[in-house]
Amino acid sequence: MFLTIGFLSFSLILTFFFFVYGFNHYYLLIAARRYKSPKLPPVSPKYKPRVTIHLPIYNEKYVVRRLVEACACMAETYGIEMVNIVIIDDSDDDTIQTVNKVVDDYLEKHYRIEVLRRGSRQGFKAGALQAALDRTEEEFIAVFDADFIPPPDFLLRTLPYFIQDESLGIVQSRWAHINRDYNLLTGAIATGIDVHFLIEQTGRYAAECFQNFNGSGGVLRKRALLEAGGWQSDTLAEDLDASYRIQILGYHILYLKDLLSPGEVPPTVPSYKKQQGRWACGSLRTAKKLLPTILSDHDFSFKTRLQAFLHLTNYMVYPLMSTSFLLACLVTLFRVDVDNVRISDFFSQAQAGRTLYTISPNAPLLVLIGFLIVLCTIAAWIPPIVALRAQDLSLARKITSFMILFLLGCGISLNNTIEAGKALFTNRSWAFMRTPKYAIQQNKGDWRGKRYQVSLDFVFFLELAFVCLGGISIGYSIWNSNLGVLLILVPFTASYAFVSTLTILESQPDRGT
Repeated sequence: MFLTIGFLSFSLILTFFFFVYGFNHYYLLIAARRYKSPKLPPVSPKYKPRVTIHLPIYNEKYVVRRLVEACACMAETYGIEMVNIVIIDDSDDDTIQTVNKVVDDYLEKHYRIEVLRRGSRQGFKAGALQAALDRTEEEFIAVFDADFIPPPDFLLRTLPYFIQDESLGIVQSRWAHINRDYNLLTGAIATGIDVHFLIEQTGRYAAECFQNFNGSGGVLRKRALLEAGGWQSDTLAEDLDASYRIQILGYHILYLKDLLSPGEVPPTVPSYKKQQGRWACGSLRTAKKLLPTILSDHDFSFKTRLQAFLHLTNYMVYPLMSTSFLLACLVTLFRVDVDNVRISDFFSQAQAGRTLYTISPNAPLLVLIGFLIVLCTIAAWIPPIVALRAQDLSLARKITSFMILFLLGCGISLNNTIEAGKALFTNRSWAFMRTPKYAIQQNKGDWRGKRYQVSLDFVFFLELAFVCLGGISIGYSIWNSNLGVLLILVPFTASYAFVSTLTILESQPDRGT
């Protein structure tokens, strides 16, 4: 009886939090429909503000030339004399020679381009950006990661908004994907990113809530950034952290859904796990840092504060998922009867000679849990479908990638749970784990045999243990005719098996080329 009560109580708590985050999907879906693209304001041809383009890189030999070529084209479209390109190079491999050659080539063509080297990786990307900020004279700063290919008219379509509105702190574009169709995995990851930009970012903008600079494909007002304290390296999510601090000061962010900044998505599960783990740890560290200030400031509306909480703590969904899986395994192995949903759980027969049905005490709780689980499950499936339809992409043709997205979402929950634990329960300065880039575009290029491979780590062995635990629990539940719990055990076990299998197949030591 004690186990039954404990299971019901814990399940209800988990389901409640799932429902809160799941319901927010519905809210943002509705809000996103109200989004209206802001009209580009007219700008006098006699005045163009100067801008600097900051390109933070670390060991990016495969993509740095492609990046600089795109930025040079963007500078030429805007006006070469008005744009300064700064490559902030923290590399410690032969990327250094590649950067030097690229800079020399464009200096000969009279571009304003320079390289900044710090001699260390202190502060990682945030430290690199802050070093460049300290030397920047221009009022506006565009930032692009190494794997991006910004469009030529990017500056022409962003800077006019700053001229019109002095309270505008950041303009963020929507990420597109240069290798969506490279393999099924990149198709799934691209769809997941689309959910963020087509629903979450769009919905928060339309609802006039806090938004975030995504670290690439955006322009910042230097004054606003300096007033907010500049780039800070204590969260691993310097972009999210800085954008929230800027908004706390009263500046706002403009989100341009129709301005696309194409970038490269990770083509392997190990590199995707590194990226997601950094985002999970960084966003929750930002939540620890800034939520006390935001939630206690009643100058912000309740809606704004609630959305900020849900936004910054969104990666808590993964610990909830891992906990749900473990709970289902324990319930199965300890044979807690309440999880075996049968008619007798809802009705009991009384009085001999005639049938009298009464609802058992745990029935309303079971119905409530089941109803909320269904709502949460549907909430997780709708945004990817909407994101695909918004881009006129056929769901039927993308169904395999759609299913892989589901397996990825569940399968990386253990990886992200560990990173969430680092964020919430330690104050240690964790290393910035970069996402490898391999210069892959659509069906061109190959990541195998190139440098910057991701090696196996201890998370793989924990995932393997989860697969074994899930397999044993599935067999035990079938043996005991406890079939209801299979709705949790089978999808999660399959997801952990999918992720762990691709992890071992795609992980290898970085031996160079």
